[in-house]
Amino acid sequence: MASGAWRIFVVSPNRNTVLELSALLSRLLPTAQVVEIDEYPSSRNTGDLAEFPLGSLCFLDLSSDREAGLLALSTIAQAAPRLTIIALVPNSDPQQILQALRTGARDFLTSPLEEGQLKSVLDKVAQIIPELIAERGRVVTVVPAKGGCGASTVAFNVSAGIRRSGSQRTLLADLDPHTGTQAFQMKLKPSFSFVDAVGHASGLDIDLWKGIVQQAQGMDVLLPPENIADGGQDVTDSRALLEFATRLYNNIVVDMGMPYGEWALSAVRAADEVLLVSTNELPALQAAQRVLNYYESQGIPRQRIRLVLNRFRKEVGLSKEMVETALQTEVYQVLMSDYEAVQRALLDGKPIAQATVLGKQLGQLAARLAGTDDKPKPAEKKKTATGLSGFFNLFSRSST
Repeated sequence: MASGAWRIFVVSPNRNTVLELSALLSRLLPTAQVVEIDEYPSSRNTGDLAEFPLGSLCFLDLSSDREAGLLALSTIAQAAPRLTIIALVPNSDPQQILQALRTGARDFLTSPLEEGQLKSVLDKVAQIIPELIAERGRVVTVVPAKGGCGASTVAFNVSAGIRRSGSQRTLLADLDPHTGTQAFQMKLKPSFSFVDAVGHASGLDIDLWKGIVQQAQGMDVLLPPENIADGGQDVTDSRALLEFATRLYNNIVVDMGMPYGEWALSAVRAADEVLLVSTNELPALQAAQRVLNYYESQGIPRQRIRLVLNRFRKEVGLSKEMVETALQTEVYQVLMSDYEAVQRALLDGKPIAQATVLGKQLGQLAARLAGTDDKPKPAEKKKTATGLSGFFNLFSRSST
């Protein structure tokens, strides 16, 4: 999540309580920024709490001073009504628990504080504030070796496949500022775009985010601006945006229409896995070699990049084995050419039919990325350089 987008407040005049709770929070919510407040806020000093309306979460100690704590609870609940407050109460005081809930607390913790109890409360709070989920979502960035390789089609179908595999929170982010096609492909009309999200990256919250994304095919979709003049050409860094998204979603698929430049590199660096989409034709493969060399020169590990051969035709271009030898890279997935299935899906604004050969292969790719594919991984094969490999390297040297 973007730094400063949300915070966890711990309000207690008891230093031991603060230290004890902060230690538990650091284990369960390692990315959260914990703000310690050692005195009860009054109506005159609630600015820090009200400044962050999402504010995430506030733990308020009622054990140290019951009357002062309840007064502070009432004050905070009025000053920051969207702040989720958890009361810390004595274990043997059900009356105080009831009073805290009536005054504005969402839930409570009883002393002595235990990790299991805190985790149970956080699980309930996560239904209200999904970004509190400690487990970071996975980012898959899809880039084309060159224009026309079908990377956007792959990104759409992979994200839909990941959603079908059981990922309840899936985001498809079309971050192509120049030629983004997901709105056209999915028959959506963007009211807002990723430019709006980038512009508010330091203060993104769940309410603002819900106003920017759209829903389609059971997942959220972040679209590019309709007009490139609306700021798409000025963006340079997607990391804050994607970090925020990883706190909201299990899986994020980024459709990046170009492999080069700071904007694209930022999304590649933020990714857990990168799908490099090429065809098996020589011009596309030579472009793929250039991309691989470029990313290597930028410090991006080769093992994070997954080569996908799209629109594969045996009678045209190189075989899978020849591609692996030439590029010294394993082919992660082959997607057969099926023009009719692609066009039919495009006309319907839907993913490619699962009953087709191509649909099944896209489903396999999505399952591998989502970790739901139970097929054993093939043994790694040692690549040997050939004359063909040297042929590609000649091109790659002239392009880096």
